[in-house]
This record gives sequence, C-alpha cells and structure tokens, in this order.
Amino acid sequence: MGKLAIIADDLTGALDAAAPFCGVVGGVWVATRPEDFGQALTMEGGVVSVSTRSREISSEDARRRMAQVLADIPAGMQVLKKIDSRMKGNIAAELDAFRGRPMIVSPAIPEFGRVVRDGILTGPGIEMPIDIRGELGALAEGADVPDFTSVDDFLPVLQSAPANAVFVGARGMAQALAKRLGLETQEDVRSIPAPLCIVVGSTDPITLAEIDALKTSGRPYHLVEAPSGVLPVKPDGALGSVTVLQAVPGAARTPLRVAADFAETAKPWMEAARSLLMTGGATAEAMMDRLGVSVLSVEGEVLPGLPLCRSNDKVMITKSGGFGERDTFVQIARMAE
Repeated sequence: MGKLAIIADDLTGALDAAAPFCGVVGGVWVATRPEDFGQALTMEGGVVSVSTRSREISSEDARRRMAQVLADIPAGMQVLKKIDSRMKGNIAAELDAFRGRPMIVSPAIPEFGRVVRDGILTGPGIEMPIDIRGELGALAEGADVPDFTSVDDFLPVLQSAPANAVFVGARGMAQALAKRLGLETQEDVRSIPAPLCIVVGSTDPITLAEIDALKTSGRPYHLVEAPSGVLPVKPDGALGSVTVLQAVPGAARTPLRVAADFAETAKPWMEAARSLLMTGGATAEAMMDRLGVSVLSVEGEVLPGLPLCRSNDKVMITKSGGFGERDTFVQIARMAE
C-alpha cells in the first residue's frame, strides 16, 4: 500500500483514524478543514487526513465537500473513508462519490466492543443493532460488508481486496490497515504538562458519564459551566492543575452559534493552559479555528482513540464524544503534572 488519504466527516474522526499510523515514513498530517487539505498534502507525509466537517450539514453540501477533497488527492493514492462507528452523518451521500468502485465497508471498533457480524453493527453505545447495508441504500450493491470482530481476523479481507478498493470504516479499519503495514499504535505518552484544560462540548451519555467519574474521583479540578456555550470571563491569574469547561443547556441557540460562542469565550482559558483535551467533533473544530490551527502532526495516543498532537507550545488531545472508558477524564487528569 502506498500513501494513504483519510477522509472523515469531523475532526475527532480525522485524528483518531490517523493515530494508528504514527511511525509511518513521512509522518501523519491532519487538515482541520477541507480548505487546508492542500497544505497538508504538501507535507509529503505517509498518511494525510482531513475533516470535511460534513456531519451536520445537508446531504448535497456533504457531496460537494467530498468532491472538493477528492479533487485534491493525487492519482493512485489509497483512500480510507472514515465513517462514524454508529453510522451517524451523511454516509450514503458521501460514499456516492465512489460509485462504481468496489468498497469494503465495516465501521467496527473491536477494542471498544463495536463489531460487525452478518452485516449488523452492535456494541456499547449502540441502542439498536444497525443494518449496514440498509444504511448504504442503493450503494449496498457494490459494497462488501465483511464480519469484523478483531483486527487480526480482518487482515485477510484487506489482503484480498481489489487494488482500486475504497476502504470505508472507523478506527478499527484504520488499525487493520496500519497493522498490515507493520505499524503498532504508539501509546508512549505517560505525562502531559499542566495546567490541563478539558473542553467538553459533547452531550453524548458516554461523555457525561466520563465527567461524572471525574466528579466522584476525589481528584482536584475546577468546573466552569458555559450555558449555551457562553463562559464567564476568565479570572486573572494562572489556572489550577485541571480545569473543565463544559457547555450546558441555556437560552435557545443554533448548534453553530453555541459552538462559535463556546470557542470565543474559551480562548482565554485555553491560552492559559499548556495541555488541551477537546471532546466532540464540532467542539474540536471550533476551538482549533479560534486558536488558528489548520494542520496538525499526530505524534501518538495518550489512551486508545485519544490522539496527541502539538501546536506551538501546547499539547492537544481530541476525543470523540461517543466512545471512551468511564474513567477516561480521570486517567488524563492523572497525567497532568
């Protein structure tokens, strides 16, 4: 397999699918917006990933953004279309760009218990089994939906795939592709610099359980709530070791307005931190925009599915709102020193 392009519909997905390839010759580069994909490609990395930011937009706009990104990919470059492991978003519309090409589709993440058997996706965080072919609609005819219950068992599927196949999946697919290259996910980060700022925009029950676990852990932290995304003015002085900024319900506003206000009011808090953990794709995108970050180099993972990047003097970690162990925030807080 030559160089690889990863196309995700949000930033946390673009990053967590890229992380298993750390160690590849040329490095791993992630564009935070479609407009920055060309810049990421100039880095000549072994793996280049991009967020099309198309999870919450119309299907027609999602098609257009896919076309924009695909036009930038050099001929012959292998493609991994990263999709949500619970099949959220404009999946069928985005995959329409690959109509006529063979697709290997399996949004499994076996390490988190999300597996595919007989075309059905099940696992933690999935309320009802999902019929993958049903979600693909008319595109199902050209798609192979193999079982995916472990990375090792999936390797023969990759090895027998047609040369022009498009791989469609989640973190599990990325792990299998990386293992095929002889790469091992790097999880060598054992400490991060304090102060740590955890920025929570996701309202997924999995993320809320992670916050509850931090609250009951006995570890010192400071919680600052942002009704409808609006934080109070940051007090003068340094942050404590761990600060949690959490968007909570407030006055009715559109999700885009909430994300924009959250990023604007969070900026002084983030600038005072040395490490940032951002959870939720839209949240991570808004925060990166406000901090002026367009392309990131992925260095490894602090925990499975939590990629670590650096931008200037800051450590940046992202996490999808829809997965992670209950003690994820507790574990990250322990690393801050």
